[in-house]
Amino acid sequence: MVRVVVRKYLHHAALGSGGSSVLFAIFGITVLASLAASIARMSPSAAQTKLAGVNETRAYYMALSGLNVWSAGTTGTYSLADGSFTLSQTGPDASGYYTVTSLGCVDPGKASEANHTISARRKSAKPITFEDNIDDFILPKVGETTNNARSILVFDRDLTDAPPGVSQSDWATLWATNVDRYAGGWMRFGSGLGDSTGAIWYGGDYGLCPQGVCPDGACKDGACNLGQGLRAYFRFAFSDYDASADSTRCADGFTFAVVTAANDPATACGGPASGSRGEYLGYAGPGPAGVGIAPPKIAVEVDIYPNTGNGKPSEANSRADASNANHVAVLYWGGNANSYDDNTHSAGNKPGNPGKNSSGYYEMPKTAVGANGLEDGLLHALRLEIHRTSAGVYRVKTWIDPQGLGNSDVTADYAAEPPQLDHSATLSEADHAGLKTIRFGWTEGTGGQTQTVAVANFSLDFRH
Repeated sequence: MVRVVVRKYLHHAALGSGGSSVLFAIFGITVLASLAASIARMSPSAAQTKLAGVNETRAYYMALSGLNVWSAGTTGTYSLADGSFTLSQTGPDASGYYTVTSLGCVDPGKASEANHTISARRKSAKPITFEDNIDDFILPKVGETTNNARSILVFDRDLTDAPPGVSQSDWATLWATNVDRYAGGWMRFGSGLGDSTGAIWYGGDYGLCPQGVCPDGACKDGACNLGQGLRAYFRFAFSDYDASADSTRCADGFTFAVVTAANDPATACGGPASGSRGEYLGYAGPGPAGVGIAPPKIAVEVDIYPNTGNGKPSEANSRADASNANHVAVLYWGGNANSYDDNTHSAGNKPGNPGKNSSGYYEMPKTAVGANGLEDGLLHALRLEIHRTSAGVYRVKTWIDPQGLGNSDVTADYAAEPPQLDHSATLSEADHAGLKTIRFGWTEGTGGQTQTVAVANFSLDFRH
């Protein structure tokens, strides 16, 4: 029973960080210490035999607690109740892993002293996830990253306060109705609104940044050093079922975007300056604050509304979609100074957006009977990898509903099946430098038609 209780608390310690992890470890060790005290009241010979076994167990859990609180650079001896753990590390290796050794010790210097050593291969930090980090995303603000307080909402058990622009009484109802829909927290895009635009960006710290200087794969206030690239995974569902012949019942879609950190996360949002233009998906256009999302930037769009026209990018129906089918596509940016064509296919150059007949564009046609592509009300999955070289080559790979082993594991590249999108581009020296430090997040947009999109089970890790 004691072992079960301690394992439970050590599991929580592994999910936490810093002081909270140590507190959980202290609790577990204290439970075992109390058990040892009760054993001491037995007969001397029986107690001595029993105590040796208990102390060995205590030393094991002491060492395990050390592994659970370790992060890159955390070495030395840390004292807890009636014992300590000592951490050492080597690495990282070429894959970004350290070999960590934790020595647990109880009753040091006494006849009852016991020691236990555990070694493990660990990454410097766990992936960024909704479960652990959803509160690190910066809530949209009307007039800056959204034109409507409900265009992007974040639901989590720990986020009980109303977001900007929503009254506490309204939020209490929204929160109670939606918070448990997806375990670990989730985001809702569109919320059934017309003419909405919005963006939400990660704003947390990740890894260690000594003296404020972040190595590859670490973040400070949401600005992350991209290094050799990243891997991301999330699940999404368009709540509204669309079986229309031309896929025009719902609109418009969303993007997952990786953008230069020169963008201010408080104001970086696309869309029209005013009025209706859902086809921009919150990625193209000047946005509510008039600053848009400046390049260099990379995104994958999930687009459910056809805009097959090739007119002026500031006008409606100008995205150059291949057909009426739902599609996903790689985006960079266009050639228009005001960014209206940043998600127009084939627009721009160096690198320019991939065209509709390229490896950066993939359609999901409507079946003879049933919904249009992704508009079936069911959960789908998206996996994204960006492979970045020192020469400025960016390879963007995307899978929709991957099925192979490890499809949701963002700590390693995925090779179990080919991606639907696999596009490479070489950026100029200046643009490559601009993506040394990035921000990541989502954008969304609606026009005359509406959408409600759920995004859940998010995780992201950096390639090393």
